[in-house]
Amino acid sequence: MADPAMLLNLALALAAAFLLVLGAAGLFALVKGANELRRLLRDTSSSYLSVLLKSPLVPGVSVLTVAREATPEARSLVRRLLDVHYGKHELVLVLDGPSDAARSQWIDELRLVPRERTPGGELPAQPVRAYYVSRDPLKLLVVEKEAGGDPDSYNAAINAAQFPVLGLVDPRAEFVPEWLLWLIRPLLENWDDTVAVCGLAAPAPAEGFAGRIGALESLRRWMVRGAAFARWRRFVPMPGCCMLIKRESAIAAGGFRRGLLELFLDLHGGKRQIRFLPAPVSWTAAPATLADVRNQLRYDQAQLAAGLRYRAAGSREFAGLFCMRVIRPVVETLALLAAAAGVAAGWVPPALGVVVLLASAGTGMVLSIAAVVLHEMADPGSHEPRYLTRLFLTAIPENLGYRQVRNLWLIAGFLSR
Repeated sequence: MADPAMLLNLALALAAAFLLVLGAAGLFALVKGANELRRLLRDTSSSYLSVLLKSPLVPGVSVLTVAREATPEARSLVRRLLDVHYGKHELVLVLDGPSDAARSQWIDELRLVPRERTPGGELPAQPVRAYYVSRDPLKLLVVEKEAGGDPDSYNAAINAAQFPVLGLVDPRAEFVPEWLLWLIRPLLENWDDTVAVCGLAAPAPAEGFAGRIGALESLRRWMVRGAAFARWRRFVPMPGCCMLIKRESAIAAGGFRRGLLELFLDLHGGKRQIRFLPAPVSWTAAPATLADVRNQLRYDQAQLAAGLRYRAAGSREFAGLFCMRVIRPVVETLALLAAAAGVAAGWVPPALGVVVLLASAGTGMVLSIAAVVLHEMADPGSHEPRYLTRLFLTAIPENLGYRQVRNLWLIAGFLSR
């Protein structure tokens, strides 16, 4: 019979090797992302925004959003979307089975009146009860329909949209009014081969330990899942994104089967390009507390997990993302617990325990510091030297305490959907 101590040592050695390989892969992705960011930032400009605003040749955009109740958050998002700057656009607001009180509140706030309309029926959706427009000079169409959930509501919005380009924003995103003008340019530059464009700014400097932890999380995600994945044609939406999608491409992909990330995975199946714009068009709010960091992380992980379950977990294209966000937290957590228990029981040599710790926390520090250095090389002067120093120092407690708790959050986020 095999010696349990020997089996434990072998398992820990394999786990450490696995974590080191993932660390090397993460560093390679950061380098690729930095190189792509340097190229994208050089090509990004706001010089033509006024021309795009006035040109009659620029295609119209239908911005889509969904609400059920008239919550303060939903009303605020609608008001911000009504204030966007663009030459030819509309906001399509879908009310998904609203209550009588919510319908009355929306009608009163937006000064809605019924309007006859014959929408397209390209995508399946629950029956529409009524269409409304505003008596105020607002570029707004409101669709009231039977309750069917968010994917069904977005399909109804696509059916009702009159323009060839669809605009979407992450519900938690902060964005500038000119985001449509920023995103339409890369779509026009290569119309035939581009199916969608996603814009997201680099994380803003944030004070406090939680703010710097959140900045490091966002910076790694922005460089890898943004720039590097766009380079490899594997881009998927991230928290805080603003997006433009061709309406015909969304219909050809079957519309919203589940969520936004699943739609992008279907768009990848068409082998056309999804472009990434690292411009100051939208961003996520800087976290003020560790609870905010946890909420942002679990929100991202839950959406990512749903997409990986939908199609990508068995796809070679997204195998690396599956390993990094699903397999690694489990392996790392079990390896650290087993190494600590094994060293305490005398089954595991202390040297092997140190190797496991270095494969976990050590590679994490290297990746965080590398992200700061490579971002500064790609976009020099984006942060003050004093702030960069604080980010460097934050990489130590981030990986000796926070990282281990973060793994539990990632596991919980994956299991929550």
